[in-house]
Amino acid sequence: MNIALSTKQLTLIISTFISIGLVACGGGGDDSSSYSSPTLNLNAAERSYVTGGYSTNAVISGDCQGSKLQNTSATYSGTTYAGLPALIGNETEIDFLVPNSSPFCSAFYNSNGGSGQVEKIFWDPTTINLMTDGANPPNYVYSNLQSFPSAVTAGSQGTASTYINYYGTSNPVTTGALTWSVVADTPTTLLWVTVDEATLIATGKLAYTSTTTYRINANNTLTALFKVIKVYSGFTGGEGDFTINETY
Repeated sequence: MNIALSTKQLTLIISTFISIGLVACGGGGDDSSSYSSPTLNLNAAERSYVTGGYSTNAVISGDCQGSKLQNTSATYSGTTYAGLPALIGNETEIDFLVPNSSPFCSAFYNSNGGSGQVEKIFWDPTTINLMTDGANPPNYVYSNLQSFPSAVTAGSQGTASTYINYYGTSNPVTTGALTWSVVADTPTTLLWVTVDEATLIATGKLAYTSTTTYRINANNTLTALFKVIKVYSGFTGGEGDFTINETY
């Protein structure tokens, strides 16, 4: 489960024009007024999703169109580039865009038609949250990592972490937070909505919002449903605002 945007995608986009986002979305199944929402174990569900590995086969629509196949392996114990203990997942991505896609879309979905280069994703062994990879120059630098609760119901919310992203440069480019909320779905399931919202440090303007919606199943597992990515003009190199949908 990768709440934040891919470093591989964002680093390439920042050098071309710049990158990504998501818009908060709810969604749901049955009318929640007719039943009480269940209480489920988000901690166990997220831990199982990350450590067991996951795959998403997305249909891309909106201002970019095509498809994306992303695979993240089951995690294994190791260390970050700075030598800190970590759980590591190997991620690959293959993108296919429609002909004559915009330069921004081509930069964001940068493995278009390729074999999928492996990127290492680092997770904190305690909180099972994204952690700083220790690369120098840095990309994401995470702080305030929080464990997800073992009991959530509709209305639960929190902050997973905060971050600064240097995009592999010597100066920070964006700052943001990874937040989450839980929404009613069915009598036995809940929706988990994660939001990555980033602000440009130089201007104080919103760079992007990136929201992913998962279903928390009755057996405390996760199913990825869809993502909405909203990128604002200050982050697209003059191409204007973009809204991109990924349906899994």
